[in-house]
Amino acid sequence: MVFTSTVFVFVFMPLAMAAFFAVPPRWRAWPLLLASAVFYAWGEPVLVLLILGTGVATYYFGKLLLRTPARHRRTVLVVAIVVTCIPLAVFKYAVFIATSLGFSSWAASVEFPLPIGVSFYTFMAIGYLVDIYRRRDDGAPRLLDFSGFLAMYPHLVAGPIVRWSHIGPQLAAPKFNPGMFGYGAFRVATGLVKKAVVADSIAPLADDLWASGEPSSVGSAWIAVLLYSAQIYLDFSAYSDIAIGLAAMMGIHFHENFRYPYVARSAREFWQRWHISLGSWFRDYVYIPMGGSRARPVVVWRNLLVVWGLTGLWHGAAWTFVLWGLYFGVLIGLERYVLGRYLERSPRVVQHGYGVLVAVCGWVLFRAVDVSQAASYYRTMFGLADVSWWDPTATLAVQRGWVLFAIAVALAAGVARPLMDRIRAQTMPPDTFDQGGEFDATGTPPVAITLRTSTFMVVTTVVCLFVATAFLVAVSYSPFIYFRF
Repeated sequence: MVFTSTVFVFVFMPLAMAAFFAVPPRWRAWPLLLASAVFYAWGEPVLVLLILGTGVATYYFGKLLLRTPARHRRTVLVVAIVVTCIPLAVFKYAVFIATSLGFSSWAASVEFPLPIGVSFYTFMAIGYLVDIYRRRDDGAPRLLDFSGFLAMYPHLVAGPIVRWSHIGPQLAAPKFNPGMFGYGAFRVATGLVKKAVVADSIAPLADDLWASGEPSSVGSAWIAVLLYSAQIYLDFSAYSDIAIGLAAMMGIHFHENFRYPYVARSAREFWQRWHISLGSWFRDYVYIPMGGSRARPVVVWRNLLVVWGLTGLWHGAAWTFVLWGLYFGVLIGLERYVLGRYLERSPRVVQHGYGVLVAVCGWVLFRAVDVSQAASYYRTMFGLADVSWWDPTATLAVQRGWVLFAIAVALAAGVARPLMDRIRAQTMPPDTFDQGGEFDATGTPPVAITLRTSTFMVVTTVVCLFVATAFLVAVSYSPFIYFRF
């Protein structure tokens, strides 16, 4: 099942919410787990057993880590992580590894289905085990609680990558909060519009240009890349909006996963704003344990390349994704040791231009079907290919997409940010998790909600649901881009 379907919006979501609040708070993990299993099994009735099995194995490995003597804990952790990663390795990377090692005939003869969300819930399970190993957490008190956390349908398919230390205490006895429920419904509705109305309208324009293989002109190459840059931001951030909204409706707080990444002024800042939960996961569980930035430059470079190579590989089993990750690793390293001082002295407009340029150029590797197509796009974009500067294809793309692209630019630039921040301040209790505290759904928002804000939220939610539904009914199914990761 997907968020952008009438079945989810008008059947599953109301029933799941009603069941969630129909039982006492202590037992709400039961309807949550059941709803999540139905949500996942709707499209993959067999592979739902995989995530449930991952939950059981991870939970009991966590209990074993708590009881294991110190001298054996590392061994247990390694075994636990290896077992947890087996489904990811087999279903996502086996064919890629075999092909890269020269076993192309075998790779061509097998076809493994990719379990939806496997990259996300595998990383959540690993983070849970490592936190117990580091004695930062005692883990879930019940298998039910952990299974509900791992399979929780708002984040199940495409994140954000949440952590037990933040979500677990909230799942112990989630309470109904009218302000959070209203804010959550508002986020769900606006996320649906962002995805179904804007991102899905840009998608066919970008796909038509990329489907030709090689760009027909410099202009068409840049337009294809810019349209895809807009599409992937709106698509992925819309999923996070809906996930955060669904959790808020249940009285559970998810951290933001996007903070307007295209306003970044460097590659490093871009990744502080893009897919924040993934970047923080690699920072805390890979980069810092390897030594982080507090080491000799050669070690820092090693750490950067390893982490960013893995970041690219996490996104997909293809060399284009690996190169995409390494592209950012090299840029962040150069910014640290060479470019940073020049960027700091540059005008803000130059810094923002640089930030957008490195992000957009990176998407070429991300979107290309192979390295050859990526190379063709780079040659054309920078005038090194034997093609014209402009052609009818570019003209038609501009005519069809300029309004949508303008809307995308406005959203990416944060035109709605002051309004969203004001609504959040009036509806969501403060979260002190980063300061060592816990989120309390019964807490008081920093600012009292006004009648004007309440009315605006209700009207906007209804209107957005109506508009999004019209597009969902009229437009063919378009899955979220990050479903394949």
